[in-house]
Amino acid sequence: MEKVVRMMARLSEAYREIWATARWDVEVEAGSPKISRGENYQGLPWVMLDYPRVFGRGDVLAIRTMFWWGNAFILTLHLKGRYREFFLPALERDWAGLAGMGFHVGIADDEWRHEHAQETYSPLTGAKDLATGLPFLKLSAALTVDRWEESMEILSAWFAAMARTLASCPAGERGLSPGSSTAGSDL
Repeated sequence: MEKVVRMMARLSEAYREIWATARWDVEVEAGSPKISRGENYQGLPWVMLDYPRVFGRGDVLAIRTMFWWGNAFILTLHLKGRYREFFLPALERDWAGLAGMGFHVGIADDEWRHEHAQETYSPLTGAKDLATGLPFLKLSAALTVDRWEESMEILSAWFAAMARTLASCPAGERGLSPGSSTAGSDL
């Protein structure tokens, strides 16, 4: 697992650079990258990188990269509250590009389910799919672990596509007003 932790550290540096060079119309505080690990996600070890990571009482902006032992690398955009409302138009506009990269939309009631299964994620086939009726929005892509050698490149490309899409959302009248979210909190 140490090899995976080192890989996540390299990814965090790449992600920070990608995030910093995105052309944002509004200031979006990303917090600091956080790498976590555990021994039991559905019985298997895992390593996670959260960046950006803004978790508040009702507002979430996070891109989570998870290595789930023996299964997959999973990159997930997780939006809730004001971040979901603010970024939804950009995601609706760019849904086809994200779908073309293999992103699926979260359909499970439990926002902390990460595995790609029929009951947790559905293929993204149109902007209408983003209206899940859930209080949060998750878009996720998975890469099987047998593609380890190309995983850094693919995960970075997925992250860059997501950052570009989010950054394309103009501040307009809605803006991201100060709220209760805390960048980098450990929720």
